[in-house]
Amino acid sequence: MAKLTHRQETFIRHCAAGKLLTDAYIAAGYAECSNRSATTVNAQKLASTPRIAAAIAASRSILAAAVAEEDLLSRREAVGILARIAKGSDKRASTRDRIAATAQASKMLGYDAPSKVEVKLEGSLLHKIRNG
Repeated sequence: MAKLTHRQETFIRHCAAGKLLTDAYIAAGYAECSNRSATTVNAQKLASTPRIAAAIAASRSILAAAVAEEDLLSRREAVGILARIAKGSDKRASTRDRIAATAQASKMLGYDAPSKVEVKLEGSLLHKIRNG
């Protein structure tokens, strides 16, 4: 089996690290088309090549295993730190820091998720058009 080129290896590394295919394609040194859509198509073609797809999957597995082995900050720990800052337990934190910590913790906990919006079409112009 032929060896991967330097650009292919770079593309695989960027894809495994989570970059978008198009961005990984450009970062690997492949020519960017004048039309970004064409560049995206080329990146998708490269990524779907069996050898490249297998190498991306293998690289992602290796990265996932490495991350799992490291002692990373858990979501619970991160929210705990943000909560301490937001509550003013960290005396070095400014008001701006407390507000930012509150906002970030809210995002992490899903408090900023959009509420459910119910739309009724009955009686609307669209309803009248669809139903005559």
